[in-house]
Amino acid sequence: MIRSILLAVASVGVSAAAMTSAPAFAAEAPRIDVHYDDLSLRGPQGAQELKVRVERAARRVCATNGVVDLQARAASAECRRVAVVRAMPQVELALANAQNQRVAENSRVSVAAH
Repeated sequence: MIRSILLAVASVGVSAAAMTSAPAFAAEAPRIDVHYDDLSLRGPQGAQELKVRVERAARRVCATNGVVDLQARAASAECRRVAVVRAMPQVELALANAQNQRVAENSRVSVAAH
């Protein structure tokens, strides 16, 4: 079973210049699977690496796609912050399950920023 955390973020609040059309904005939020089946979550190094992977995924799904105005950067930073905060309960569940030698029933989690 592939263990992963699914990170999804809506790009609400991004400036109009960052969006090409209304239908693209109405589409489903970007999602990234954060896999951790190669990590040992029973130790601090594995736990830290999982958190780093979640942060990297948040940066990718909340990217400004070349838009450099301050409003887009602020929206991207807030998107990343919310995405990581919302993913952390799933990370903590994975870490707790690793300590208890259990496998989570739901190996993916969807997190969305508003």
